[in-house]
Amino acid sequence: MQDIINSSCELDYYRQRQFKTGWQDLIQVVFSGILASADDADGRDFLRLMGANLASKLPLPAAETVGELEDGLNGLLRHFDWGRVQIDPTPEQLLLTHYAYPRSDDPDNESIWAVSFATVLEGAYEAWLLAQGGEPHVSLRWCGPAEENTLIFRYKNEQRR
Repeated sequence: MQDIINSSCELDYYRQRQFKTGWQDLIQVVFSGILASADDADGRDFLRLMGANLASKLPLPAAETVGELEDGLNGLLRHFDWGRVQIDPTPEQLLLTHYAYPRSDDPDNESIWAVSFATVLEGAYEAWLLAQGGEPHVSLRWCGPAEENTLIFRYKNEQRR
């Protein structure tokens, strides 16, 4: 597995590469519009679907180990300059920590941007894991507000307690 370092230099590097004037502005307007014009569940379902569609357009290479899975995901994320993911497996779940995701250049819009981006990633990560042999009843969900430039996702079978 790749060693993820959440350093200031790494974050500065990603911020410089990630912000594409025009495209990011458009995506922020689209995300905000989707979440403002639909109720929360419908808006998030739509963004999750867009993430799943993106994942089907860019399939993940077959992986036999968690390390290969992490490397494959990071290869796809590099394609967009969307940061990096670290996967921590336990017997009950996979914990995916996404570092250095693209940030909004508007601090007033950051919370909606984080929710939107995390929801798109929910759909993409879930579709990629399903394509790797995951089960449809095992869900991947974002664990809440972004902290210190990270988004945390849990891939867990909620049917087993």
